[in-house]
Amino acid sequence: MKLAIVTTLLSIAMASAIPTTDPYPAPCGRSDPSGICTTKPTCAKKGGVYVQRDCTFYNVLDIGCCYDIPEKM
Repeated sequence: MKLAIVTTLLSIAMASAIPTTDPYPAPCGRSDPSGICTTKPTCAKKGGVYVQRDCTFYNVLDIGCCYDIPEKM
């Protein structure tokens, strides 16, 4: 019984410690890292061009590479 409680509390603590956003996106690109790994909606908000297959760091289908993000003025 104590093991089940400890396991549950540990799982909750670990889940709350996982950040929901990636503060330091991995660089991506084909030959030269010129973009950041992000989701398609986030790339659209940043004004970039999204390519799904170019982010090999995370190796998941919903994360791709965002290129040509405009500089903030």
